[in-house]
Amino acid sequence: MSSPADTITPLSANKQQLVIEKTYAYIKQAADIYKIKNADVDITFNLTGRAAGMYRVKRKIFSHKREIRYNPFIFSKYYADNFNTTIPHEVAHYISDLIYGLRNIKPHGMEWKEIMQAFSADAAVTADYNLSGIPQRNRTLYTYHCACREHQIGVIRHNRIKNQHNKYICNSCKQAIYSGQPAIGGT
Repeated sequence: MSSPADTITPLSANKQQLVIEKTYAYIKQAADIYKIKNADVDITFNLTGRAAGMYRVKRKIFSHKREIRYNPFIFSKYYADNFNTTIPHEVAHYISDLIYGLRNIKPHGMEWKEIMQAFSADAAVTADYNLSGIPQRNRTLYTYHCACREHQIGVIRHNRIKNQHNKYICNSCKQAIYSGQPAIGGT
């Protein structure tokens, strides 16, 4: 357990501005290379948890809201590394969405890798950071069963099963998973 003195402070406003500028520089570079018109994208520093960055699209009936989210704590602790790897990584997701559509490609497939190569950036998918001192979100897991084993699932899948919106099948025995109670309250 870390003490308050070990707690990482979020990325400063000045460094956030540098990250935003670098993000837009990669977007401009991609627009020039691929001859595309970029769509509006929000850049925020509100990501929590273990990921340094995330690109997402919130789909609405008549529009899409695109967003690149950065984790201000991980960026603060590993600024130089994230500046050089996470920014092009997330911009490549954004550009691959504009060119191909996210539903038409694999998240880290050959289209995404081609964009990373155009940026002269490392196409590694994940980083292995020591996250001590970085706030972590708590996650509740639910225990479910099938014919062959026990499964731990998150709250979203649990609620989908509970509200009868989805049924999940075990990849091993091909049987539906059933019944769940909270197993872990914060891993």
